[in-house]
Amino acid sequence: MTDELRFVHFTDTHIVGPGVRLREVETCRTLERVVDAVNDLNPRPAFVIVGGDLVSPDISSDSIEGHRDASDAEYEASYAVLRSILGRLAVPFHMLMGNHDRRGPFRRVMLSHQAPDDERHCFVVDVDGYRVCALDSLDPGKKPGVLGAGQLAWLRDRLGEAADRDVVIAVHHHAVPIGLERLDVQMLMDADALWKLILEAGNVRGVLCGHVHLQHEEERHGIPVVTTPSTCFQSSKLFKEKQYLTGPPTLRLVTCRDATMTSELVKL
Repeated sequence: MTDELRFVHFTDTHIVGPGVRLREVETCRTLERVVDAVNDLNPRPAFVIVGGDLVSPDISSDSIEGHRDASDAEYEASYAVLRSILGRLAVPFHMLMGNHDRRGPFRRVMLSHQAPDDERHCFVVDVDGYRVCALDSLDPGKKPGVLGAGQLAWLRDRLGEAADRDVVIAVHHHAVPIGLERLDVQMLMDADALWKLILEAGNVRGVLCGHVHLQHEEERHGIPVVTTPSTCFQSSKLFKEKQYLTGPPTLRLVTCRDATMTSELVKL
């Protein structure tokens, strides 16, 4: 294991297509700014974790609340745009599923292998003696997230394999309440089962989440758990009702060292 691992977490990119504005923000342009900022980092991070809600052809471009039925072809077109933008990154990148994503089109466009549409997109990233466990909390057609018994069993095995290593968990939906009811009803529904596994394993040093489009940081059982704001439009704990801010695009720089995870936000 090296002394230190540095990587980037950014999330909720919500790509539709060039020139398309969601919540008054052109999401392709803001993601391009984030990609440029990652490429300018010195020293260069080991990789990027893109935390879900990758694309959003299901969001109406002219409404805060509006949603629409998007076809697989529309999803595939949005993933192709995302692939083009992320392809500019100077480091490897790994992608999670969020509630706005669709596994079938994602796999057809973004991955070199195929799998059934209902198969979870969960995986590990092993770099320099550290492990990131990336989870899939997408529950199709629903805003809250769920891991399910099968994925939790998979995670137990992956944590056990890495008993001598430090592990970070990345999942789209927030794994702790953030104190805002309208978002906490949409959190990870089986978070208690996740935390039970984390405590049993004893080697998890941090949990990275997205979904809420705002900054939240706390410790649960001594383990940092954070949410990273979006690369595009943001929310705020000051808003009890659904409202959005037009930025700033944000990424989180994560550092693992001496059995701890620390992180800092970079707002553009």
